[in-house]
Amino acid sequence: MPRLSVSIAFILALALTLLAFIVSDTTVLVALAAFSTLLPAKGIKKIYWVYIFLLVSLIGVFVNALMFANTGAPVLEFHGFTIRANAVEGFVRVTLRLLIIAGAGAWFIASYTPFEIARGLEKELGIPKGVSFAIAYAFRLIPLVARDLAEIQNVRRERGKRTIPLLPSDLASILTPLLRTGYERAVWTGISIELRGFSLRKIRREFKLVYR
Repeated sequence: MPRLSVSIAFILALALTLLAFIVSDTTVLVALAAFSTLLPAKGIKKIYWVYIFLLVSLIGVFVNALMFANTGAPVLEFHGFTIRANAVEGFVRVTLRLLIIAGAGAWFIASYTPFEIARGLEKELGIPKGVSFAIAYAFRLIPLVARDLAEIQNVRRERGKRTIPLLPSDLASILTPLLRTGYERAVWTGISIELRGFSLRKIRREFKLVYR
């Protein structure tokens, strides 16, 4: 079955991401979020972790809305705390924007392998191979970081520590091994591709609309 070429898919995902920042009308944001969320429906098993990260991030979005935009008419009373209209509206808008970005990115990641992304961006859009490889490597790195985070949380759980960071010390003990592992992985990946002649590789430009 024909698929969109990497270049067309990349432009579509980038356009959706830009629209998420530009559009302010809530109705349009809802339509874009619905479209973007339905895009990766067939490959949802490959990118479910994107939506897990999204759900976790919504906690911070809601707290931020309560701290900086909790004004207007009262909407809900909870244990003596009043949630107001502007906080709810701000939370909804940011959530819709994140859904658009997450859906577009998840669809792009699920549709192509990192190798296809790197080659497609190089050959079809003329993006420098170092940049295209970095983009493809970032997509490849996200599930690896998710796996590393799960392993760190398992170790913390076995030691009787919190898996969800509540204090700066908790956050530091999670981020330090995560960043160290990611840094070493990136260094050795760079060494590996240079040993294989990455900087000497020639690229032939070729633009496609679809793949068969």
